Amino acid sequence: ATMLASRSARLGSCARKLTRAQLPHVARARLASVPARTPERTAELERLAEEHNGFLFGEVPPPEGQERVKEDWEYYFPQMMAAGFVIWGFIYVNQPYSCVEDWAMEEAKRRIALREAEEA
Repeated sequence: ATMLASRSARLGSCARKLTRAQLPHVARARLASVPARTPERTAELERLAEEHNGFLFGEVPPPEGQERVKEDWEYYFPQMMAAGFVIWGFIYVNQPYSCVEDWAMEEAKRRIALREAEEA
């Protein structure tokens, strides 16, 4: 927990900070870029739903009393997703420092210590 807390503290110093007053403007700008739903688009979506019989992925459920037959990839999908998340988490936690401010602070401390050692 302390490792993650210190990591978030390090990343927080590098991240762009928005004030509370700026947040509504950012949200408004993002929403302005999304076009409104037009009647033509609504009609197109309804036509597609009718064409695919309204079922998810156009797959009709099996008759009563029968079980759905899985495809080959469906057996391994949950395990592969879990493994991917574990690998991603490991890489995220162990990634190198990439913040210029952290590097500059370490370099400044090293130079100050070097200068003090030369003067003494």
